[in-house]
Amino acid sequence: MTGLNAVQAFVDKSRTLGSPSELRGLLADITTEMGFDYFALIHHVDLSGYSEALTHMEEGELVALGTYPESWIERYIADNIVANDPVLLASQRTNVGFCWSEIPTLIPVTEAHREIRERTVKAGIDDGYTVPAHVPGEANGSCNFAMAAGRALPHDNLKMAQLIGGFAFQAARAMVFNAFPEAKRPIKGPLTQRQLECVLFAARGKSNWEIGKILGISEGTVKRHIEDARAHYEVGSRMQVVMRALFEGQIGLVDALR
Repeated sequence: MTGLNAVQAFVDKSRTLGSPSELRGLLADITTEMGFDYFALIHHVDLSGYSEALTHMEEGELVALGTYPESWIERYIADNIVANDPVLLASQRTNVGFCWSEIPTLIPVTEAHREIRERTVKAGIDDGYTVPAHVPGEANGSCNFAMAAGRALPHDNLKMAQLIGGFAFQAARAMVFNAFPEAKRPIKGPLTQRQLECVLFAARGKSNWEIGKILGISEGTVKRHIEDARAHYEVGSRMQVVMRALFEGQIGLVDALR
């Protein structure tokens, strides 16, 4: 299966999952398929409510699931490492995926950060790749793919990991958000045809001016359609509009990346 086909299959399956444990299994499988050893999908908040049974997600408290060694998860939570984890701090400085070797270019690395790094390696987790997840009005989060000590990153699959990480976090958010019936937002219809056309070309990297020329409308009209789509999904960026449209199946991944 090609990379794009594998991502599309992941997205299709993630929309039909009924529980956090099913998402953990699906993400564990694609993590292995991409060549990584572990993953951790988390909100960057106090993780003391974490349960291996994932009841914290079933009860709508927070996103937190993964396959890191259990002993490291317990120590990570007990010592509240989340508050000063250099990987998570670096993810707050960018909207795109990054290798952990790039962390010094994103944040000043302190002695405390180096100590956390040493403890992580001792726990059996060496290198990694992190996909940030920033949604306005919500806690920051990330999808982190990691390697066991002594194993190299699968660099050929980092672009695939960027896509999988984004879609995985969206699936997890949806599960947490929908845990309480009273918390559900009114069901919204699909984007309009013109909004979808603009979002599709935005996914292909076209500027508003280029989209306007392709569709025969003004640059300002394109901007308005994309802003309306952003408001529809209640997200803060053009890329998040694209990710939501892809996740909900309103546009196809292969078409978007053609």
